[in-house]
Amino acid sequence: MNAEAGESIYTNGSYLEKTGGTWHLEDSLFKAEQVTRMLARHSEIQPATVCEIGCGAGGILAELQKVLPSQTSFTGYEISADAHKISLQFENRRCHYVLGDAFGDLATYDLALVMDVIEHVEDCFTFLRNTKLKGRWKLYHIPLEAHVSAILRGVDSWESVGHLHLFTTETALKTIEYTGHRIIDWIFTPGAFGKRNSALRTQLANLLRVPLWKLGARLTVRLLGGYSILILAE
Repeated sequence: MNAEAGESIYTNGSYLEKTGGTWHLEDSLFKAEQVTRMLARHSEIQPATVCEIGCGAGGILAELQKVLPSQTSFTGYEISADAHKISLQFENRRCHYVLGDAFGDLATYDLALVMDVIEHVEDCFTFLRNTKLKGRWKLYHIPLEAHVSAILRGVDSWESVGHLHLFTTETALKTIEYTGHRIIDWIFTPGAFGKRNSALRTQLANLLRVPLWKLGARLTVRLLGGYSILILAE
């Protein structure tokens, strides 16, 4: 396997370069909004402790700190020294960032976040089983990249963004179930609209996504992509 497609890209500086030095920090607000959107649907979930596994540059936890109760504490785990260095700007008495493997730490949490991570992990099944033990509630955000448009264009997500696994709605849900989770709820998240992406191809595709979405959400996801799935599980 090409080393650039393996997990080493997150520790050797390659991924930092691929993201233009930001580690996708610009998408943090959008992803945090999806977390709060899901939590708003489930008043029974009032986490006092939140962790994020693969927290990257730390922006999601920083945004969540602004909207979740003041007694909530946050811990972010990241294996990349590059990303960890960026995240330290957000560290404070309520929010702590750890450079290292989350599963090497015995601490557990009320809510564990895994936001756009499992598609990068070679053994995603072991990763998910370990995550299940890390928190009572889990939120998994997974891009749905196995769609007709991507297949016809021959999109190579390995080289471009380091995605080793491509998911449909059905395979994402089945993967979570297969690893011993009980799915509580799930929603589509509109990454093509919500993230900062000025690519002309994305803008043109969005002109098709809007009317098609009215005919059927799953049909739009299967044909054009541009969406992720956020899964709440325990």
